[in-house]
Amino acid sequence: MAAQTAKRPAAVLHSEGKVRVKPINGFIGAEIEGIDLRHPLSDAQFAVVHDAFVNYEVIVLRNQDITVDQQMAFGARFGELSIHPFSPNLPDKPEVIILDYSADNPPALTDIWHVDETFRATPPLATILRAKVVPETGGDTMFASARAAYDALDDALKKRLDGLKVVYSYIRAYEAKMNEGSSSRKPLTEKQRAEVPDVVQPLIRTHPYTGRKIIYANPAHTFEIVGMPEKESQALLNELYAHITKPEFVYRHQWTAEDVLMWDNCVVQHNAVGDYALPQRRLMHTTRIKGTVPF
Repeated sequence: MAAQTAKRPAAVLHSEGKVRVKPINGFIGAEIEGIDLRHPLSDAQFAVVHDAFVNYEVIVLRNQDITVDQQMAFGARFGELSIHPFSPNLPDKPEVIILDYSADNPPALTDIWHVDETFRATPPLATILRAKVVPETGGDTMFASARAAYDALDDALKKRLDGLKVVYSYIRAYEAKMNEGSSSRKPLTEKQRAEVPDVVQPLIRTHPYTGRKIIYANPAHTFEIVGMPEKESQALLNELYAHITKPEFVYRHQWTAEDVLMWDNCVVQHNAVGDYALPQRRLMHTTRIKGTVPF
């Protein structure tokens, strides 16, 4: 019998001045009104935004016509910005990743749930994604709460998962994409491979702010459970992946230009749906905040 999952308060409006936090559903996501990221947040405004980020895991701020510098300044309120080793960054601002998909650079052939940079020994705490150009139809992003998913597991499975470790591999994930036929991917150099060795992380991690337990495995970068036979390992991982992405744990965001989304990269898995017809364009600016070693 599955355990009862704790829901977020679905009918509460939190306010600080004109700032309002509106929960999207009982498990994940909240929309914040009354924030203009063109201007620095006051301490009181930041406290409301930070509280919403911690409690709702995905926060949505609409109609944010901001510059790259303003996006970076917003992220810097939460911590030091990180730099991805290989992603296409702005030359003068390497903290900003450019995700630009069009006929010349089509989206990935296979949509896949993932957590940003879990192949690193110290993955990012959070991701901020700003929509610059969005398709007329399609191109949504789905978000799943691995915290709510853990809460819903029965006690016997929680006990089975406790203490297990998993292997994350950027190299194996990258080469799998190459084998699928991703023409934009060139073989990694020896220098690049040396920068992203495989790492071992807990299968169930503890959130650094809340102390809540989280299922910390995703189909993009998790390749095996340490010490478990391959078939048993893959079967258990597949069971967890299917559980995390049950509809009740998922928020699907339909983008409009100038939306800014921020999500808790310790907790949230996401999937950018590449279902829009080319040559429609999808252009996003991404910044990430440095995190801590999972435990």
